Amino acid sequence: MKIWIHTFGCRVNQYETERLRERLLAGSAATSASSYEDADLCVVNTCTVTRAADKDALLLIRRIARRNPAAKLVVTGCLASRSPEEIRAAAPHAVVVGNEGKVGLSEALGCSPAPAAAGITSFGERSRAYVKVQDGCNMHCSFCIVPSVRPALQSRPAAEVVAEVGGLLAGGYQEVVLCGIRLGRYLVRKEGRRVDFVALLERLLALPGDFRVRLSSFEITDVTDRFLRLASGSGGRLCPSFHLPLQSGSDAVLERLERWYSAAFFERRVRALKEALPGCGLFTDVMVGFPGETDDDFLRTQELLDRLGFCGLHIFPFSARRGTPAAGYEPVAKPVVAARLALLRALDGRLRAAFAARALNTRRRVLVEAGPDGPAGTAEDFLRVRLDRDPGEGLHWAFLHRVEGPLAWGRIEASGVGP
Repeated sequence: MKIWIHTFGCRVNQYETERLRERLLAGSAATSASSYEDADLCVVNTCTVTRAADKDALLLIRRIARRNPAAKLVVTGCLASRSPEEIRAAAPHAVVVGNEGKVGLSEALGCSPAPAAAGITSFGERSRAYVKVQDGCNMHCSFCIVPSVRPALQSRPAAEVVAEVGGLLAGGYQEVVLCGIRLGRYLVRKEGRRVDFVALLERLLALPGDFRVRLSSFEITDVTDRFLRLASGSGGRLCPSFHLPLQSGSDAVLERLERWYSAAFFERRVRALKEALPGCGLFTDVMVGFPGETDDDFLRTQELLDRLGFCGLHIFPFSARRGTPAAGYEPVAKPVVAARLALLRALDGRLRAAFAARALNTRRRVLVEAGPDGPAGTAEDFLRVRLDRDPGEGLHWAFLHRVEGPLAWGRIEASGVGP
């Protein structure tokens, strides 16, 4: 049986796909197909965070159903949990499995079962591996559909995570990215012992070997003093690069978003982070055009972004999600949203260029990755670096001698630990 799998969405979804792929291919009779047109089994792991995510997934599902009607089509993920009827309308013969059915999906499809607690042993063709440690969110922000499709807060046993990361490091990976829907809410209790997010990081950073740990997006309220002490004392093993969603710099908008912090609190914690880790990479999410956002609200957001000096922005317009409170709010006019998006995209370009410029004439440890544009990689602070030659995948030292816009160019100097 030839299997083809496609993933939409976040790092958690991408991890879950890799875990499913390993299970589906565990049997000798299963192989990977190069395209959905050549496959006997097509699996689509969907996202539903925005209307665009729904549209992209449904377009692919229709295309598979039309061009390879003989294949068994399985659709899973967040859109499958939120709106199975839309999927069946697009492909009536599709098997729809929500997030809750992902764990047992390979067995349901007749493939060789894997141990219930098994993680992954590799991450496809990539140089870094994602490891999911937590699932679920119960915060119910007024705009967000995620708590409806991943409602239960769940954390994997610490020993299981440590064993999985240790196996990936033994397999040659030198960077592991921890991910979760609410990563900082990681918490397990067993036999009276409590392991939280920081305690899990302590265990992972104590593993032997030449590697680094990177964090996917987490919340500003998880940037505690205890976390900062750990990060600043890790010797760079915990990557000094953080993605902390802001959404808006206006307290009035944050209140309507039903976020649980103020703009002032966000600013205080970012300044504490920068004091503990000078020069760290700092990125954020900004939503534009949330219903009721005024010119003054938008100005407050711009001013806060300028003051905090982010290294880059993920900017997106408000997308109404059926089933959320904000879906019924009066929208901001489209031309206004478009103008605000343009302003923040221009700011993002300036911030990324300034981020790269600060790295000129420095030496960085770059994780080299294969790519279509020649050898390139990512520095510890998440700066993208083009390289003068291909030293092979993994961590290598490079001297950054030229900057052009958001990109830096580096000369490979040496491998190994330390200058």
